[in-house]
Amino acid sequence: MKVSPLTLGTVQLGLNYGIANDGGKPDQAVGEAILKEALQSGITTWDTSRYYGNSEEVIGGFLAANSREAADLLVVSKFKWSAEAMTDLQKARQEAKDSVRQSLKALGIPVLPILLYHKGKDEPIDQLLRFLPMVVNELQEEGLIRKGGISLYYPDEAMAVVEERLLQAVQVPINIFDQRVVRNGGLARMRERGSLVFARSVFLQGLFFLNEGKIPSHLRDALPFLQRLRRLAQKAQMDVAQLAFSYVRDLTGVTSVVFGAENPDQVKQNAALQLAPALPLDIREEIADAFQQLPLKVITPGMW
Repeated sequence: MKVSPLTLGTVQLGLNYGIANDGGKPDQAVGEAILKEALQSGITTWDTSRYYGNSEEVIGGFLAANSREAADLLVVSKFKWSAEAMTDLQKARQEAKDSVRQSLKALGIPVLPILLYHKGKDEPIDQLLRFLPMVVNELQEEGLIRKGGISLYYPDEAMAVVEERLLQAVQVPINIFDQRVVRNGGLARMRERGSLVFARSVFLQGLFFLNEGKIPSHLRDALPFLQRLRRLAQKAQMDVAQLAFSYVRDLTGVTSVVFGAENPDQVKQNAALQLAPALPLDIREEIADAFQQLPLKVITPGMW
């Protein structure tokens, strides 16, 4: 299974998403142009979910019309359990199977390359792990998926997942402001066990790009850290996007960086970020030192 170093996040194709998103959900033509540009840029791993509006259907329509060009495409999708399924193994099995079949139908593919559990903020990780490895294994044995894993809400949850050998893929938030999975050893442990690690929220859902005058009142605590980030980018002689991207890209253990796009130009811009040289060691050290203690409400979009 070949995962591209960049993964196109497609939540924007199905929903209005992101604190810095002024354009809303793209129309069908723009959505198709985004997907086409991703393929042309060598971005052959796409991330979606049953909970991203009609994102899966948009991708499925594109695949049907571009089957030859998209032959090497690897789709990652996600599912969720109801509260009842969390305590009922039979219901957990059925809901997972039903969701995967719905994803396959929407995408128009016979097997889902990677399935992740779409974890919410109030779901205890220990409770999820009672059933998830078993259900993932059964879905693999039935030929519905190739690999399974989990999309984590909190970076601290990575340490619980690394012990589960049947969960081979993990998506986790990692960015300059939120280095918890690096500091707690979770990323190193996932690297040791050979997990596929998808780093999301690299730009903290666009917060890094907001002008000071557009920062909402409930995020004013982010202002001094954003100012520090911009000073660091100037010192490194690059823009904020390149600094933020390169920091995550260069972390040992990250398989692929997930990014979203509202138009084809943003796909090109993110593809270009991948080509920049590694960050100098002194800049990485300064990043590690400058952003150790940020308020949870700043680094957790679910609290915005």
